[in-house]
Amino acid sequence: MIDEFEFTLHSPLTKEDYEKLSDAELENTMSVTFQTPQGRQVKYIKCEVLDKIRAEIDQYLFQNEFGSEYRKEVLQIIDKHKELSEGSDPG
Repeated sequence: MIDEFEFTLHSPLTKEDYEKLSDAELENTMSVTFQTPQGRQVKYIKCEVLDKIRAEIDQYLFQNEFGSEYRKEVLQIIDKHKELSEGSDPG
């Protein structure tokens, strides 16, 4: 079951808007979609989602007996994007 909720924030954030962001429900939210004033939708996901994707890919590659070097290279792709999403320099 997927629960969804929607709320509107204003810029600059008001105290009420900030309290919406601080809601305990946000802790369990895996993604947030923003709509720009021009109508474009931008989606952000938690880094934990990348961790889950990485673990699932790793398990799949392991079960299908891909070579360890191949597995390492594939998993590094996820790691690189996680570092980028966390604001780190992937090197």
